[in-house]
Amino acid sequence: MNLSEIVGILEEIVKAPTYYVIGAVGKYIIYVSDEQGVLDLWCLNVETYEKTKLTEGGIHSVATPRSGVSVAVYTVDVSGGREIQEIKAVTPKGEKVKLPKHPLTRVFGIAYDSEKIVYTGSTEKEVALYSIWFTGEVEKLTTLNVLASVTDVDGKYVVGYGNLHGNPKSSELFIYNIESGEMRIYTPRKGSANKAPKIMGSKVLFETNAFDREGELVVYDVESENVVKPKFKFEDYEKFAPVEHSNYGWTDDGKIWAIGKRNGVTKIFIDGREMPMPEGYTSNIALVGSKMFFAHSSLKEPYRIFEVNVETRKLKIVVDSSISAKVSERFGKVSFIKYRSFDGLEIPAYIIETLAGEKPGPTVVYVHGGPWWEVPNKWDIFIASLVATGFHVIAPNFRGSTGYGEKFRLMDIGDPGGGDLEDVAYAAKYVKEKGIASKVAIMGYSYGGFMTFLATVKKPDMWCCGVAGAGITDWEEMYELSDAIFKKFIETLFNNRKELLKERSAIIYVDNLKVPLCIIHPQNDSRTPLKPVLKYVDKLLEENKSFELHVIPDVGHAIRKVSDMAKIVLPAIVFLKEKMC
Repeated sequence: MNLSEIVGILEEIVKAPTYYVIGAVGKYIIYVSDEQGVLDLWCLNVETYEKTKLTEGGIHSVATPRSGVSVAVYTVDVSGGREIQEIKAVTPKGEKVKLPKHPLTRVFGIAYDSEKIVYTGSTEKEVALYSIWFTGEVEKLTTLNVLASVTDVDGKYVVGYGNLHGNPKSSELFIYNIESGEMRIYTPRKGSANKAPKIMGSKVLFETNAFDREGELVVYDVESENVVKPKFKFEDYEKFAPVEHSNYGWTDDGKIWAIGKRNGVTKIFIDGREMPMPEGYTSNIALVGSKMFFAHSSLKEPYRIFEVNVETRKLKIVVDSSISAKVSERFGKVSFIKYRSFDGLEIPAYIIETLAGEKPGPTVVYVHGGPWWEVPNKWDIFIASLVATGFHVIAPNFRGSTGYGEKFRLMDIGDPGGGDLEDVAYAAKYVKEKGIASKVAIMGYSYGGFMTFLATVKKPDMWCCGVAGAGITDWEEMYELSDAIFKKFIETLFNNRKELLKERSAIIYVDNLKVPLCIIHPQNDSRTPLKPVLKYVDKLLEENKSFELHVIPDVGHAIRKVSDMAKIVLPAIVFLKEKMC
């Protein structure tokens, strides 16, 4: 495969539009897309199916609209990728709504109703809860100074969750009363994990492991202080028995909808009844009358927006996208498997085979970010780019990943770069033993970049090369460079075991590196700063190691432009082709 072929394939993949359905404002579906090259806010008229672009130049995040609101609320990065954000609002007709001047922070959770916006904001020194009223008032409601996030607001109650008791392995809800200023912390059982509360009136819907099984939905009444398990009209939800949810909430008439997760796929339920959806993944729905909308993708199919008539259950595509047959024909078999790690633990993974290469052939262990994330059956530009250019891929959902229950997710608390690194190494062994891989490389972005740096120096004989994107080479220096919320993140991840910060940093093992390394890093990354990586590069130079460095100018950790994604993917694929094929 020559360079022009690689460029053509990658251009098509990175230009395949991303779609995320956010919610509904009146008769308009609010969604996010990069179909014009930058991630912006769009709306879809559910009567005419006319699309309208609401913002220009890119957004950072979006709040979920509640029933009865008339605007969409979003944030923009005003710091060149460093994620200091300004909050803005726009009507579905594209009219900008002037908001009062407010503190510019890293926004770590945002919600709003018809009267106000509330958000969790982090500065260098503190994490706090703020409110912006559409009438013009701005207030810092309370200081949190824990790893916590707002998830919803309704009237006088603001709800969210986080490590509010200081235990990295538990999470509690907070309910803040705007009228009285009272902050209530709630957990149904000490030490349990309770997540993402959604409120309607005084009733709070949330996910918990406090009772019979992982990932249960329960309802807590703020005023009566009773907690109950919801009863559904239909049995489909209970039969599916999700271990987690990608989202959930209330319909306008008080029914519960939920998107359940199990083994990398999602299913949508309303009042317990499964809704039609292709095999794959969705993260949210929007309801307007009898119509339900959601964005869907899979590991072989890019994003599309679907409409379902809830009454007739008829499914149709309302916003389409695809890749050409020339590219899609390069995708082979997708398999969900589980393999045993060093200690016997079953590790779930996806294997995506290529039809554009040999078998056994060059294979990449793709390590996801987070670490509290996963590779589900969902379109992924990195994976698609690898498969389409001739690489088999195994994507392990190592211990610490989401999607497989809270017990599994908590396994890397206090042990990042330990058991999870072994899981990644055993993924490489698996594809060799099964006759898929002739050579194995490792590649990842963010936490996956950290794992790539560490794997290539702690297990240097296992790989033929590595690609580290936006990675971490020195946890001690990263901690010193972090703002308040990311300091809390590191403390939580390491379970306050400060002695591990050095031990799990690749920079102290740099002399072990034996294979070529491709380093790709955003210049203005404030989550995984560039400075420690440049020090790592100095060490590589001193040790005469083989590497290449690509710094993406004027970009932060979160990639919002198609052109910036291309600047990451292209050097990675060219490097792998040179070193593996």
